[in-house]
Amino acid sequence: MVLQNEETLIAQKMKLESKWNFQYLEQGQVTLDMLQIEYELKKLKAKLIELAAKKAWLETRTTEEEIERIDSIAS
Repeated sequence: MVLQNEETLIAQKMKLESKWNFQYLEQGQVTLDMLQIEYELKKLKAKLIELAAKKAWLETRTTEEEIERIDSIAS
């Protein structure tokens, strides 16, 4: 699976949100198509959260490596 960058995921999310809003304005109610859009939005949000968690983990890991390097220099 190719990791998509955050900007691409956000753009897809915004597009789906806009589509959902437009359909609601046209239909005046929630339709089955809109429920599918909501499902896709949940998947995109989960991907964004996963990406943020990975970024945070990498930043923490880098920090731990830097601390270990500093400790080894100081010793």
